[in-house]
Amino acid sequence: MIDLKLAALMSSKLCHDIIGPVGAVNNGIELLQDEGSADMRDQAIELVSQSAGEAAARLQFYRLAYGLAGGMGSEVSVRDARTLCRGFIKYGKVELNWPDEVGGAENLSKDAIKIICNLISIAVGALPRGGNVDVTGGIEGNNWSFTLTATGRRAGLREEITKTLLEGYSEDQLNAQNVAAQYMMAIASNNGCQVKVEGLEEEKVVLSASSA
Repeated sequence: MIDLKLAALMSSKLCHDIIGPVGAVNNGIELLQDEGSADMRDQAIELVSQSAGEAAARLQFYRLAYGLAGGMGSEVSVRDARTLCRGFIKYGKVELNWPDEVGGAENLSKDAIKIICNLISIAVGALPRGGNVDVTGGIEGNNWSFTLTATGRRAGLREEITKTLLEGYSEDQLNAQNVAAQYMMAIASNNGCQVKVEGLEEEKVVLSASSA
């Protein structure tokens, strides 16, 4: 049976995350059209440019993290995922430290890449005041493992997200706050992958994902 609740909540999440930058683009265009705001033209152009870039980066990331990303085939290069993740958080308060050598340009299954991308999104969400997400790990043969360390002021996970990461997917527990984590855990379960909360400390959250 198709889980319509999951689909509906995911759709709501994507709309919620995109409406901000799209709305800012609209505001910038309205400023450009206002003849009485000629002195605001440069600021309006900057607002439109930045907001459009943010919206495009989010959509490209979501296409891979949540969608089929059909044009990419059954496997995706870690390099491409790294690039999309960098673009995804470029406009926020979090810095992603994912060295090129961590995973290199190796290919992983699309589902494995989805798990990694979703975990990075969760790590970024654990830093409401900004900070750093450091990615370590890599690929050896058919096995892969990545660890994400999020550090910053008031770093922490929402209770419902922590519960999802610890207990796995549960349709009964689905809500707007944990839907992305639930989606990721469903993919992990389907592929026999592991997602772990390695540590929850003051100003530090450590998460990991691996092939087994």
